[in-house]
Amino acid sequence: MSIGYFRALGILHRAFSSYPAGHRLHILIRYFTCPFTRTIDDIPLGARVLEIGAGHSAYAQLIVEERAREVIAVDPDIRKSVLPSPSPKIKKIAGYDECIRGSNFDAAVIYDATYRMSLDVRRAIFRNVYERLKSGGVFVFKDMDNGHRWKMKWARFQEWLSDTFLHVSIGEGFIYQSRAEVEAMLREIGFTGFTARAIDRGYPHPHIIYTATKP
Repeated sequence: MSIGYFRALGILHRAFSSYPAGHRLHILIRYFTCPFTRTIDDIPLGARVLEIGAGHSAYAQLIVEERAREVIAVDPDIRKSVLPSPSPKIKKIAGYDECIRGSNFDAAVIYDATYRMSLDVRRAIFRNVYERLKSGGVFVFKDMDNGHRWKMKWARFQEWLSDTFLHVSIGEGFIYQSRAEVEAMLREIGFTGFTARAIDRGYPHPHIIYTATKP
């Protein structure tokens, strides 16, 4: 059973209470506008997890509460990745996905971290994810569904606000794939068991979660 909404909010409040005010505000905005709690159960119980583009590690903090035994949280933005880890179960690494080696992860997560990357770069990251997973490992990919025109406009506006006033994101531009395009890319790489699930009910953004398995 997934962590409840208000319990999750309390977990994040306690975990990040020592962070600078601007970063705490960013985490709070992310929580209020993103359905983190609807995707926690997509993580296998007891999994060793690689999260690419982990940011402040808010999602990592939630999944180590009851699902993951360990999270390796990678992010190239040192403004976030060099801040203290919110949990001893989370190892934060300042870098890109290429800095991780081995194929010993039960699950890998990318949570709203590829929308400013070209399709070629995105494909390369997905290939790295595939290589890092054990056989039977699960890839959990949170994105936006570009089939929702008006919700996509709001998503772009929110990111503009973040860029303009909070300055806690890197990159520019927006690239979103359709469900069919994501599925085709993942299957081309070798993933099987593709699923897509809308998780945007009650939110102003077109949130969607994809899962796929390394055979």
